[in-house]
Amino acid sequence: MRLSRERFEELVFEVTETVLAELPPDLRAEAETVILEVEDRAAPEQAGEGGELLGLYEGVPLVERRADSALLQPDRITLFHAPLQALARTEVELRRHIRQTLIHELGHFFGFDEDELEERGWG
Repeated sequence: MRLSRERFEELVFEVTETVLAELPPDLRAEAETVILEVEDRAAPEQAGEGGELLGLYEGVPLVERRADSALLQPDRITLFHAPLQALARTEVELRRHIRQTLIHELGHFFGFDEDELEERGWG
């Protein structure tokens, strides 16, 4: 499936609105502070040796913050257009992959590691 970058970004923001609306108000308020970006692919330094990434959370998870954490860089979630698009044959499938990836990365923001995400079905 091939979508323009513009249409992909529209889907990302539509899915994001839905996901945020499903969160409890206190978690939604925290999640709304995260910067959401779309890039074509992860840079080699982002992907490391793990191969191609669908998404990436960069920041300090909420559970690791302290009172003196006010000067931290903003939290950021990046979703990667090319690998997500490659997984989908239809726009419905693409929405599902975007949703799963976004929820996974928000899980990291809230402080879950990979094992906890997998246990919750967010892996």
